[in-house]
Amino acid sequence: MRKSEDKYFNTPIVFAKQWSVRGLTAALIIFAALLPVFSVLLINFWLDDQINWNEALLELGVACVTLSLIAYPTFYLLQWETSQDKRWDATNKDFILLMEQSVDMVILSSKNGQIKEVNQKTCETLGYSKTELLSMSTLDLDVDCQLYREPRLEKAIKNGETIYYETIFRHKNGSKLPVESRAKLASWLGAGHYVQFISDISKRRKAEKELVDSHEELEKKRNLLEARIAEHSSEIRKQKHGRELAEQQFDAIQVYLAKLIDSMPSVIIALDLKQNILQWNKEAENITGKKLVDVIGKTLEQAYPKLEREISKAIHRQDLLQQTIHFRFKEKIDLTTKTLEVMIYPIFSDQQIEQSKVIRIDDVTEKLRIDETLVQTEKMLSLGGLAAGMAHEINNPLGAIMQSTQNIKRRLSDDLMRNHVIAEKSGIELDKILHYVDEQRITNFLDGILISGKRAADIVGDMLSFAKPISTESTQIDLIDALDAAIRLSAKDYNQKKQFDFREIEIRRTYSPNVGKIIAQKNQIEQVFLNLLVNAAQAIASKTIDDQPPLIEIIVRKEGKMAVVDVIDNGPGMLEEVRKRVFEPFFTTKDEKTGTGLGLSVSYFIVTEQLGGLLSVESQPNKGCRFTIRLPIKQQNDNSDDPYDEQIELPLT
Repeated sequence: MRKSEDKYFNTPIVFAKQWSVRGLTAALIIFAALLPVFSVLLINFWLDDQINWNEALLELGVACVTLSLIAYPTFYLLQWETSQDKRWDATNKDFILLMEQSVDMVILSSKNGQIKEVNQKTCETLGYSKTELLSMSTLDLDVDCQLYREPRLEKAIKNGETIYYETIFRHKNGSKLPVESRAKLASWLGAGHYVQFISDISKRRKAEKELVDSHEELEKKRNLLEARIAEHSSEIRKQKHGRELAEQQFDAIQVYLAKLIDSMPSVIIALDLKQNILQWNKEAENITGKKLVDVIGKTLEQAYPKLEREISKAIHRQDLLQQTIHFRFKEKIDLTTKTLEVMIYPIFSDQQIEQSKVIRIDDVTEKLRIDETLVQTEKMLSLGGLAAGMAHEINNPLGAIMQSTQNIKRRLSDDLMRNHVIAEKSGIELDKILHYVDEQRITNFLDGILISGKRAADIVGDMLSFAKPISTESTQIDLIDALDAAIRLSAKDYNQKKQFDFREIEIRRTYSPNVGKIIAQKNQIEQVFLNLLVNAAQAIASKTIDDQPPLIEIIVRKEGKMAVVDVIDNGPGMLEEVRKRVFEPFFTTKDEKTGTGLGLSVSYFIVTEQLGGLLSVESQPNKGCRFTIRLPIKQQNDNSDDPYDEQIELPLT
């Protein structure tokens, strides 16, 4: 074993030191136990001039007992301390051996940088003796002192991480040595110390420098070679310049045409005479989900079989003299049924020989919907003029009927003094007349006339809404409250008048929070919801999907600045031709006693014309029906007045 290890592992010296301390401790314990015995003997001899041996023996026995009681735990404690020292010495020995066997430099230092232990590799590399290094600090060796100067490294090593960094160490002869250090915090002799494993990277740095120098030299030679090649190829470049310019122009035109075709909102597919695909733009990829690289060179039947079938059908239907093919078909794209318009153009050569075909496909779903809406709007506008004239003609006799009915009730009233005066002048007792009226239920008949007149006035008001918006001021309406009120009204109405119980229908409500309020008249928006609920309930009464329990689902949500209300039923749904006409006035699929065909058309005009919203319907046979209302939400900065007036004004003259 080397002399550097004597500090920790010179076993005879350590053993002698340890047991000399333990022997002295045992002697002091024995002396402390026998001291009372000698003290008693001396006191007795001084007082009696003789020694009481019986008492001396008694004191000696007590001292022996005391010594035996103290000796065992003391011996056990000394034995435990000896084993701990041996274990600590073994640990130190293993650590020192580990340091000495390392191929790198190993430095153990305190947190302030004082070197506590180094291995022989450190001494050999840096040129210091172990004694010199143990008297130094890592700050004396590390030129950059990154471990103590960079807070990031200091924080990482305190968190228990192993840090890596490169720095420069000083050699004893004054030269600088580039090294790579790996440091970690470890416990040593009961305190935290830094353990650094340091690798000499001077050879690596030298190799890197040689590599850079070699690269620079190679670059110089390459530049010289390129210059010579450039001199010899100058004439060739001049000859090729014209051709390259032409190729660049051709490539630019090709790229431009490709981008032009890809930027078109239509599907563009080019085919050769064998129906192989030559061109397939981005829109074709979006609609079919197939990339250009997957379909180029394949036949149209392989890439887009549905389109191939539709083209075959169109060819059988078209005129033989017609060169272009034009047709429409439906396809489900992203879970939505789209209407696609197809046009096929032949491409001819200069000799009027057909070379290929171009297929153009446009999504005309929205266009058809707009056309459908325009037709619907035109029908509504035409009906508006008719409704205004009819309402004017009906209003006059209706007003006379209701006014006359009110006058009859007033002239049969017991509260009006004029009635008593005229009855007395006529020799008639008013009480008997009133008794007769009550017995014959004439008052009930008059109330029925007024109620029916009120309902007729409401119908006239609905008809007037086709021609012009009513003048009652709008207010802020909570959609949730309006929906709940409409549900209560519809349930009451069906319990009294229809052939089924509205309460048997499950109403499933899904309301998003903080939808906001809309600007409308409460009776208007409730009428719209009531019409949709009545329509859904009537559909469910006839049939449900797969005989499921009747269900109406109401969903309220927010989309941007619009409040959206969905009314969904699991009824039998409707055909496409019925769906297109569902908002037409007087159009109904029910018998004359069940419906008039005005409910949905009135709702459509209220939502679109008076509330500035949208009303649409989605339905398929045997898949239920969904009505969607979109209404603008009142913005927070809207300072418009918010009057509250629910009085219904009858359109009477």
